[in-house]
Amino acid sequence: MLTYREYLDYAERCLMNAMSGEPESNWLLIPACILAWSAIESFANNMLDDFASLDPKTFDLHERSFLLEKRLLFVNHGKNIGQFILEGKEYRKLEDKIFFLIAKSGGHDLKNVKGETLWQQFEDFKEIRDSLVHPRRNKEIHIKNEMVEGYIETSKRIIQLISKNVWKKKVTF
Repeated sequence: MLTYREYLDYAERCLMNAMSGEPESNWLLIPACILAWSAIESFANNMLDDFASLDPKTFDLHERSFLLEKRLLFVNHGKNIGQFILEGKEYRKLEDKIFFLIAKSGGHDLKNVKGETLWQQFEDFKEIRDSLVHPRRNKEIHIKNEMVEGYIETSKRIIQLISKNVWKKKVTF
């Protein structure tokens, strides 16, 4: 499995190769974007996995449901009737994972995060990433080197935001 640093390294390599000026190298901007996004997902998902491996009593059942990306169900039949159980899969949005990690660590004032420039850059990045991985015939996507450079930087800054709030330290790239 790749680490968030490896995802970022591959994204930067794709960008450098796209910027080399070789004909037909612009296609490398697509994997660069996806790899930069994957770096954030890798960082957040692995942190959630680390928390999920702690003593189950550390988190309420609904929090464990979130950490494990499982549905929280109320059982109304059978031997577990009247109990809540974790079952199946329930995937969470990356931004929800980020907010959960920061909130649980008592970090940053989350009321203001969405208004910050970094979060607006994250939202712009998400829109491009979604367009790339969920393509539509009627939606044309134009990516430029400078945009991808910005997305890689946004990826690093979001990882820093999580790290500083959860671990209270900066990570290195």
